Amino acid sequence: MQNVNDTSTELSLADVNAMSKIFGSLFYFPLTHENNQAIITLLKGCDDLEHNGFADFVHAVESDTNDALNDDFFLLFEGGETMVAPPWGSVYLDKEQVVFGDSTVRLRQFLRANNIELDTGMREPEDQFGLMLFAVSQLIEQSQEPLIVERLLTDHLLPWCLRYLELVEKHAATNTYQHLAALVKDWCLSIQDAWQLKPLSLKVYR
Repeated sequence: MQNVNDTSTELSLADVNAMSKIFGSLFYFPLTHENNQAIITLLKGCDDLEHNGFADFVHAVESDTNDALNDDFFLLFEGGETMVAPPWGSVYLDKEQVVFGDSTVRLRQFLRANNIELDTGMREPEDQFGLMLFAVSQLIEQSQEPLIVERLLTDHLLPWCLRYLELVEKHAATNTYQHLAALVKDWCLSIQDAWQLKPLSLKVYR
């Protein structure tokens, strides 16, 4: 399994595709969901667990209870009256800090232009962080065109996701989500460094 802290220039589309699927699932479904339970089981069986960056996350999952993980998922991804770390890009990139904002529309246009469909069966913003990682994976599998994948990252994801992940790490009530946020932040930075990406300089409002 890829070392998520790898900044090698050899970081391949296949590596990013695989990790986008894993992290997309971990940030879209509760950790108790069957998809994520399968991922966690796979991670536990990795021979290089102590070296690929996942050790702290896996150890935390084993320590936190399912109830605690589900409560944290609700706090972080669904929320009540106040969301401490909203997972939608437009909350960060639009001055009004609303869902379905202008940046969501721009992302939707980009996805449609590249024949990417994120059909979840619900009316929800396409710029949910986990969904955007699924979009990265789909784009890699459908186009195999690095420049298009890079544009999704530089124009639509990287301008806000590091701030989002900082907030998840800060406000998570469980060690599991704290470690997961730190892990994915390092992974995003490793892609940015390895591929020498220059994210759009957009104002972040949170």
